[in-house]
Amino acid sequence: MPANKQAAFRYRVLDACFRRPRSWTFPELLEELDGALRDSFGIDSGVSRRTLFSDLELMKSDPPRGYGAPIAVKAGQYFYTDRRFSIAQQPLTAQDLDHIRAALMVLAQFKGLPMVDSLEGLLKKMDGWVRYPDPQAIQFETNELTAGTEWLPVLFNAIVDGQSLSVQYFPFVAEEPYEFVFHPYHLREYRNRWYVFGLNASANAIHNLALDRIQSVQESTAEFQLNNRFDPENYFKDIVGVTKPEGVAPVEITFRTKMLLAKYLKTKPLHASQKLLEETAHGVLFSIRVIPNYELVSELIRFGGALDVLSPTSFTEFVQKIQRGEDNYTRSVI
Repeated sequence: MPANKQAAFRYRVLDACFRRPRSWTFPELLEELDGALRDSFGIDSGVSRRTLFSDLELMKSDPPRGYGAPIAVKAGQYFYTDRRFSIAQQPLTAQDLDHIRAALMVLAQFKGLPMVDSLEGLLKKMDGWVRYPDPQAIQFETNELTAGTEWLPVLFNAIVDGQSLSVQYFPFVAEEPYEFVFHPYHLREYRNRWYVFGLNASANAIHNLALDRIQSVQESTAEFQLNNRFDPENYFKDIVGVTKPEGVAPVEITFRTKMLLAKYLKTKPLHASQKLLEETAHGVLFSIRVIPNYELVSELIRFGGALDVLSPTSFTEFVQKIQRGEDNYTRSVI
């Protein structure tokens, strides 16, 4: 049990003790805590006197560190001077409410997600008794014209509810749409476009669907296949973006940049694996270890002549062909 959660549990137990119409000795409080931890979590190690003393001091401390609990001690007996008090009934401060409202306004910028309507309702309820943050104080990169965001609510709910779907999909490279049963596991945004990852039952493989290529979505009668094949943390760690070619291992890619671009890449790496290998008057040499994909190529070539890919040779030649427009790779992956 995490230490912070165990501490919060102890505070609740002590609060319940002090709300009873009696006072408590220090050993009695220790016994109550030990019994509650043992009964609820099977913890037999017991609470030390030092821990209990610290808990009582924190509970008496004023917010935000503590609860301002009216704990008093007389003749070795601990009690609340006001038994109507409870740490569970402490009102939020004006500052707390301001922070909540600011957080809600930030979340409300993510248009299309099913919880946003509820958030906007909460904002209206809070109107008049919570200070408004300046709506221009922070904004995220959004594009409300992006196609496909209308599918976000149904896909999000399907992931939460474990509902299989019948999806009609029309990739750019196909001549007509096709339909299949899809088990959604994960939604992800990249470069203002949304993607859903899940199991394509027809191919028996994890597929990545761009929401702007989805034609229709309906609930399927197929039993939902639980996710035991897709781990987002591991899936994305070796790639830039969202496209992961099958059967391709990560490779070490080196590139040299001009000094001004190097300053930018030092603060905003292309990938978590990025390393600075060499810095000279001719520029800065970097390396990343990733699986090559379209998004990586796009990132590299958008810097133009300020960045030169040096190795491996096969990848360098590939990037140069795309720059010259001699390869249809872009069309084949979107």
